[in-house]
Formats: sequence, structure tokens, C-alpha cells
Amino acid sequence: MTKLTGKCLYGEVSFAADGDVPVMANCHCTACRQSTGSAFATLMFMKQDDVKVSGIPKTFEHKSDGGNLMTKHFCGTCGTPLFTQNSAREGMLGLRAGIINEHEEFTPKVNVYTSSKMKSTVLDDSIPAFEKMPG
Repeated sequence: MTKLTGKCLYGEVSFAADGDVPVMANCHCTACRQSTGSAFATLMFMKQDDVKVSGIPKTFEHKSDGGNLMTKHFCGTCGTPLFTQNSAREGMLGLRAGIINEHEEFTPKVNVYTSSKMKSTVLDDSIPAFEKMPG
């Protein structure tokens, strides 16, 4: 079991989580790059029931390249990206690693959507990489 806490830059939205983290990934898809303003999104996925959120994030929905509904959660005051959900993975919540206080708990296990990564992004050869979403 992993215990994680975090909050947005302003402190209006925070979370406490306690549970397993089955997936830790870097996503290089265009939507993740755009929604984070970074070269890639760094995510830790947990069961949504294991994450207790304080405050009310705003949300934005869009379709993935595979047609799944993607929901991005962010602070309505400071704009900090907080969480993500994918309709194909019901009950799971992706926590943006940058908001996690226990940053030492994050070790990426996979890079996905490397076909759309920024050319300047260097990948760690010891981590599996996929041009799209595997499976």
C-alpha cells in the first residue's frame, strides 16, 4: 500500500490516497502535452475509491484517439492539472505526479505514445516504450 498526498499550487484542491499503484507512466500523446503544458504527462494510477479529494476541481472532457472519453481535472483557481480519467479504465484515477508530495514514490514503468513525443525528449532505454497505448 502506498500513501500519497498532494495539492494544487493554490491549495484549494488537495488529496490523500492510500492504496496500490498498479501503473506509473509517462504519456507523450498530444492531448497530455497540451493539457499539462509539458513535454509529457507523468501519472500514477490508483483506484478512485482509494483517493479522497478535498475541494472541487473543474473538469474538461475530450475523446482519445481510440474514442474513449477522457476527463481532465484541474484547479479552477490556479489551473493546476490534478487528475485524469479514461472511460476504458472505469474506477481508476490518474494522479499527476507533479502534485504529489511523496515524489520519491514515483518511478515510471513505461512510456506511451512515443510516436508523438517531442524530438528533444530523451527516453530512458531501461523503460519499455510504446508508440501508442499498449493492449
